[in-house]
Parts: sequence; C-alpha cells; structure tokens
Amino acid sequence: MKTQEQEPASAAAVDPMADLCATLFSADESAKKKAARQTVGAMTQRPWPQLPSRLRSAIRSDVGRLLDAGKGGTEILEAGYSSEVLSQALRDLGRSVS
Repeated sequence: MKTQEQEPASAAAVDPMADLCATLFSADESAKKKAARQTVGAMTQRPWPQLPSRLRSAIRSDVGRLLDAGKGGTEILEAGYSSEVLSQALRDLGRSVS
C-alpha cells in the first residue's frame, strides 16, 4: 500500500519545455538561466517558426530585458544565446543592438 507522500512524487510529470520557458521568463540571472539560453541556442537547427510559441515569447522577453539593461549584442551572446536565436528575437522585437 502506497502512502500519500509517495504518490505525488511518482505522479508528478516534468515538462522540460515549461521549465525552460519559466527559466527564461524569470528576471534573475543565474547559471540555470545561462544553461537555458545555451539549450535554446542548440535548437537552431529547427527553424524559428517551428519552435513552440511560448518558447519564442520567453526568448523575446529575456532578450528584451537584456537590451533594456543596456547589454549589447556581444554581451547577449556571452550570456548564452546563439547568434541565430539573437537575430530572430531582435527581428521579432523590431530592435537592434549596438
């Protein structure tokens, strides 16, 4: 017989895409966020429109936050994004970097 404490742990489903989006939407700068940015950068073999819309939105939000903080293109790339992802996010935002 299972106890109540055992059931939620086994029943909890982990959604890696939701976790990735939540990390990118968060305002904190952490190693987890840099890892999330690098994960997104590794997804560049998929065309931008084929990425889930929530993920694209999270990327745009994060890139916009970095731009608003005065970060330049090189700094955003150093933060973990690939140049392809950065270019698409900037295009969607209608912005450019210095």
